[in-house]
Amino acid sequence: MPADPSSPASRSASLGTQAQLARRRDEIQRRQADGIRQVDKLVREQREVTGGLQEDLGELRRQGGVLDEIEARSQEQGLLAALTRQLTRRRSMLERRSVTEGLFAQYELVSRKLRRAAAFSDELRLCAADLQQQVDQLHAELGLARQEQRRCGGEVQALEADLARAEAPAPVASPAGEGSASAEERARQVDQLSYQLRTRAVELEQHMARERLARQHLEPARQLRDTVLSLQEDMSRFVTAATATVNSAGRRIQALGMAADAPVVVRELQQGLEELDQAMQATQDYVQQSQDLLTRVLPELSRKLEAQGEVEGEVLSSSLEEISRERAKSLADQALRRSAEAEVDDALGRGR
Repeated sequence: MPADPSSPASRSASLGTQAQLARRRDEIQRRQADGIRQVDKLVREQREVTGGLQEDLGELRRQGGVLDEIEARSQEQGLLAALTRQLTRRRSMLERRSVTEGLFAQYELVSRKLRRAAAFSDELRLCAADLQQQVDQLHAELGLARQEQRRCGGEVQALEADLARAEAPAPVASPAGEGSASAEERARQVDQLSYQLRTRAVELEQHMARERLARQHLEPARQLRDTVLSLQEDMSRFVTAATATVNSAGRRIQALGMAADAPVVVRELQQGLEELDQAMQATQDYVQQSQDLLTRVLPELSRKLEAQGEVEGEVLSSSLEEISRERAKSLADQALRRSAEAEVDDALGRGR
């Protein structure tokens, strides 16, 4: 016969009351809503940084073009150019120096923006790690709920068998008086078993509700984690590539101030600045991706969580109703069948 429900072992086996289940539902929804708000905040901040970075990269590219034009003018051929070259050489040097100083200042500005973008990438990584903890916790709760369903389902079936035996017709009474006492004892046993059966059935339904709760919130949690992880991976790749390109341009800008053969360095710098086109395109792609997150992905996740909360509230309220013996048997059969199916899925690698 199953353990007495009033025993410490039985009490510790239970995962919580109906009120605790409702509080856990509210906690999951709150944490996921907080996660969505945090991601929304990070995406908005990163979009601001990357959008400004795109403009700064374009300005760096434009100033490089101005420097190229200055050098092109200084290399013009022809009689008039030869006559005026000496007159304009000093002006060209001053212009080149001014543009070079502007280029260096712009390079430092872009470098600061890239460092800020790298810091945001780290924030996204930490956010993804926090969301992964929530996913892990939901997985653990899902597994524990399944385990408890197997336990409760087996106990319900055992109690049903004991109850059926207790309700079976009693053997012919022996001496006088013994039949009456035996009937009273059997009635007490039937009453106790009925109580235990219904108690276990209520507990089983709570575990089934916990499984539904964990399963329904697992996919949104995964989706939010994967969204943040994808953002972080893209941002990390962009920052790494853009930093290498910008630093290379920065070295050539510094070399330009000390170069004796300016045209050669200008050509090398211009080639390096042309590589910024890819970084500018990457920032544009990132801004578009962020915009999609803010206008579609995150709002859809929020609406999905709100809709689930309403449905779960109805389910938790209905589970407070009285559970019949037939309902208890049905729950036990369902729980054990689903447990067996889950074990098969896990064995075949289909479980998630």
